[in-house]
Amino acid sequence: MQNHTPKRLLVSLHRVTYVVLLGCLGVQAQIANYGSPYARFGMGEFQPSVGAAFGGLGGMQAALAHPLWINTENPASLGQGALTRMELGTQARFSFLRTDDQALTKSNINLNHLALAVPVGKSMGTALSFTPFAITNYDVSGGGVVDPGGGEVPYQVDEFYTGRGGFNRLAWAWGWQINPHWRVGYAANALFGKSVREFRRVFPDSIQAFNVRVQDQWSVLDLYHQVGVQFQPGKPRSTWRGTWGLSLRLPFEAALRQTLLAERFTLIAGNPRVRDTVYSMPESQGDLTMPLKISLGYWIEKEGKAGTGMEFNYEPLSQWRVMGRTDSLQNQWTLRWGWYRMVNPGGGSSGRSMIYRAGLRYSPGGLRLRDCSIPEAGIHLGLGIPLRRSVSVLNFGLEAGRWGTLRQGLLREDFVRFNLSLNLNDRWFIRRVYD
Repeated sequence: MQNHTPKRLLVSLHRVTYVVLLGCLGVQAQIANYGSPYARFGMGEFQPSVGAAFGGLGGMQAALAHPLWINTENPASLGQGALTRMELGTQARFSFLRTDDQALTKSNINLNHLALAVPVGKSMGTALSFTPFAITNYDVSGGGVVDPGGGEVPYQVDEFYTGRGGFNRLAWAWGWQINPHWRVGYAANALFGKSVREFRRVFPDSIQAFNVRVQDQWSVLDLYHQVGVQFQPGKPRSTWRGTWGLSLRLPFEAALRQTLLAERFTLIAGNPRVRDTVYSMPESQGDLTMPLKISLGYWIEKEGKAGTGMEFNYEPLSQWRVMGRTDSLQNQWTLRWGWYRMVNPGGGSSGRSMIYRAGLRYSPGGLRLRDCSIPEAGIHLGLGIPLRRSVSVLNFGLEAGRWGTLRQGLLREDFVRFNLSLNLNDRWFIRRVYD
């Protein structure tokens, strides 16, 4: 039996989901071994779009242009690079989550990014890259006793929230070195993926009450754009030279398809049996609205030997919308600092050269729950090992961070993230003088 009730019923179900999830975070958090409960909100858990090289610098990229690394966030950096570069990166994350009365650990290992950059002439370069954009993998459950009043016997109710899937980015970027001081760039990005979120309310002690299940599925496929500029004042051959960098992810509305299904069911021998459909929306088309993102940074470097800088990111996530609806998001800013030093450049008789990196990042967070911001912070360390007889580099990164808070009965995640990336660099497409 199908009953297409007004949409206010669906809104009420979402409100119940929101309220109970907050209670679950503070009372009975049970999270699968990957993903975060905070991925329930917005698009999910946004993923770092940097490899181990930039990750060791706190994740800053806006003002950086390096001939051996691929900058996936500011396309202007591609104007500097005479080598063909290929980069493959993975990450492993180990987390300890706790509330006021519970704790557990989780871990995950996944692809971080894949990129290929090719020079086009002396002052132009292009790159193709694939990076995860956001994941929605979470598993949260909670329960309690409900007193219906009127002399009736209290009964047990259990709540389950799960999410699976995520969104990815495929980018094609171009960069131009206009003159010794200016570089500009442009990138076209394809955003694609699918997420399925499910809420279940179960009455385990009642054979008469109907349990409820709501499934919400999103599918996204569309393009968005990035532009970037880098400015290097001073003399090109100076010992220390600074670079200003600005990268803009332009606001966009991605085409989104949403499917909603709400059912009532009973459990027979532990197996669900659907009784009827409360609400059904087979497929509705709309928009996923993403706001402008600004990254502004300054980097000063002694070429090939040492460098340091800072970066500021701003994203007004309060303007985020899905099918015209907002979520528990707020405007977010992030401050990053990075530093590196190369010891024994070029190797030589004293031993192999090494690249040491360090960085910091802090953000009050883009989520706001129970009138509390959900802050994020991390300490970054990195190590680059140039491979012998080549210009390729093996990069290691380590981040120790914290996400969340224990205030108002919320959840805090302390994590360690390991990054590993291999940068293969060589000269391709060389025109031979003699055959």
